[in-house]
Amino acid sequence: MFALAFVAAIAATACDDKKITDADASASAHAHASAPPPAPAPAPAPSLNADGGLPLGRVMASEGGPSATADATSWLDIPAKANFTVRTLETGRELRFEGPGRVRPCGGDVALVAEGSAVGLPGSGEAPGAEQWAATACGVARWASGVHRLVGARDACKLQSSLGAAQLWLPEDVLAEDVALDGGAPLGDSGGAPYGGSGSADAPAAADAGRDASPWRRIDGRRAIRLHGRGPFDTAAAVKVALGTCERAAQSVQSLATRMTSGAGTTGGDAGSRDLGELAAQSVVARGVARAACAVAAVRLAIGGSRADDQARLDTAIARWRAPR
Repeated sequence: MFALAFVAAIAATACDDKKITDADASASAHAHASAPPPAPAPAPAPSLNADGGLPLGRVMASEGGPSATADATSWLDIPAKANFTVRTLETGRELRFEGPGRVRPCGGDVALVAEGSAVGLPGSGEAPGAEQWAATACGVARWASGVHRLVGARDACKLQSSLGAAQLWLPEDVLAEDVALDGGAPLGDSGGAPYGGSGSADAPAAADAGRDASPWRRIDGRRAIRLHGRGPFDTAAAVKVALGTCERAAQSVQSLATRMTSGAGTTGGDAGSRDLGELAAQSVVARGVARAACAVAAVRLAIGGSRADDQARLDTAIARWRAPR
């Protein structure tokens, strides 16, 4: 009798354990069934521009050129008869590069063209203040709209505008002259006469008279400009000139910033406000010149074989003019 009761008790306990086990399994299965699926990994944020903090661009289309996964912040080679288009993520503006050539589309806020062509087309990210900047070893062009082609090389460059206006900045060792466009006569009032770069001893062409106060030259309508120096731009001497110009431009920006923050050279009242406003306007122009000058230096370093000490000088100058007031 006692034995039968003991067996019954054991069986009851086993049933209870099974019920608990079944309940735990059911609860676990229910929890897994009702739990939301794991969230997908977030998409990587766009890379940032190391020297300016601006979102970079990416390759949007390519015909024989770099692939869509190519790093647009690095120097890219373009085979002959190949081209590719890069879109700047911040502005949506697009720029097409044509080979043969070597370019750095998004290494900074200026597209660098050592060799080959950069072509700006209308309708891509055009907006007030959203200018496209492109640099060669010869100079820098910027435009807000229109059709423009900037061709870079080691010894001479060319800017051709077909529609709209562009602004051109030249280093002191570069000359520019109007050339024949589409087989016709040279365009522009200069009649093909050369004129010097910013700060050059060569007098500007008559077409640019009255614009000497600005370091930028306006190129309107259908016009082709050939840019050249007295020798190739990949020499140590040419690199030295470009670095010196970049450093002086950066120092000018810093000096103006110091004057504005310290109030040096200003007076009280309305006159003081005017003085401060003039300094602010000068600062905007100086920053544009520094941006252009250092971009030219970057291109010449690339084609001349970048040395560590030269690159350090360039990096220091860029950091100086980019520094907040």
